[in-house]
Amino acid sequence: MSLKVDVERLRSTTTQELVRYGFDISFMNGATMYTQDIIDKAKQMADSGVVKVDFSVVRSSLNKALDELEMDWNSRAEPIPDVAKVLAHLRANSVKLATLTNSGRAPSEWLLRKYGLFDYFDFTLTRDDVPAMKPRADGMFTAISRMGLPQERVIYVGDSVIDVKAAKAAGLKVASVITGRYTAERLHQEGADYVLNSLSDLSKLV
Repeated sequence: MSLKVDVERLRSTTTQELVRYGFDISFMNGATMYTQDIIDKAKQMADSGVVKVDFSVVRSSLNKALDELEMDWNSRAEPIPDVAKVLAHLRANSVKLATLTNSGRAPSEWLLRKYGLFDYFDFTLTRDDVPAMKPRADGMFTAISRMGLPQERVIYVGDSVIDVKAAKAAGLKVASVITGRYTAERLHQEGADYVLNSLSDLSKLV
């Protein structure tokens, strides 16, 4: 999907929820941190007793707030050109397909169903289903296990730097599609095995 993510709004929503539960977010101190890094730090504070709170309650509340944010973004999202055609081709050639997203299950499934893409996939994994979001590799390992495939037979397809980081952390090959979010040079620098000018080029790899 071509989705415009407002990173600053994502970060501010996350920190606002944490502050509401009594977390001191001064650890950020202007630093650029991934959402999962912020959550990891907050969980450490809760687990160590610095903040007296059940972190599962915090995470549930945070996911709900992020779901609302993502539904707003998804209402304006557009599918990447030729995505249905490419998925149909892969399915016809018995390629196993799954999605792994940092979005919540409700907004991500809503978007896939809106454009008739949901049924192309064997399963979907969202932040509601894995211990940690990308760029951590947890979701990648969960997906590999469910697919029942060796790592060398899996290619992760994404369009962002965190996709590359998570895939490489899991020992997977990664194909990055240029959608305007990052340049080909940046994606190569991050370690993408393949940088595709369009999703249609994926058919040449599998």
